Amino acid sequence: MKTQKKVFRLFGTKTIQGNMKKCAILFSACLFQVGSIYSQSVAYDNFEGNKSVHYGAKTGVLDTLAENPSKNSINGSKKCAKYVRNGKQKFDNIKMNLFGKLIGVDKYATYAGVPSTFSMKVYTTAPVGTIIELQLGKNGKHEYPVGINSIYQAHTTVSNAWEIVQFKFSQIPKGSETSETQIDEILLLFNPNSLTADTYYFDDITGPSLVSEQSELIAIPANKSTSK
Repeated sequence: MKTQKKVFRLFGTKTIQGNMKKCAILFSACLFQVGSIYSQSVAYDNFEGNKSVHYGAKTGVLDTLAENPSKNSINGSKKCAKYVRNGKQKFDNIKMNLFGKLIGVDKYATYAGVPSTFSMKVYTTAPVGTIIELQLGKNGKHEYPVGINSIYQAHTTVSNAWEIVQFKFSQIPKGSETSETQIDEILLLFNPNSLTADTYYFDDITGPSLVSEQSELIAIPANKSTSK
């Protein structure tokens, strides 16, 4: 009887250990999946039918069905957006209302390590070194700086040719009252704090994933074919 009791205890211990190992594996898989979602980058609009953004107020002239002015290896798509900046507005901008809220913004809004970056394909007549700015904020009547969570900037390196610009974290404006979990709007500013009226073509604004109010991941491929 003593031998049988020892065998039973050993078998029970092995069963418990096996179940604990399975639970650990499942937990690790869930963590990996959540981490993958938060680190995934998506394109908010490829201007060929796939988008997760609505264009709201703007101070210049926007055409979201423009022909690509010069196809190349960086952008061989047929369609893109065209924007003519309003030369009478120093802080001319386009408001892009997202179909959900951004997640994982903390990986972008930091100076530490190697932060993730927003990116965008751009073709412009503006001179080399022109600033392009993204402001992440909250949809509605929320003005700067209260309604802005964080700001990112990039500089052009060519004129009259496509390039991919990377937006580096610039700052969280003093007086901001918008948290990372409230971001559902992106403001796009071409050459802010100037009175220029250059033309900008842009495509594939890419950044962190977003989730709808029902907590469903909204995913759009970050990279589309450049051979269309």
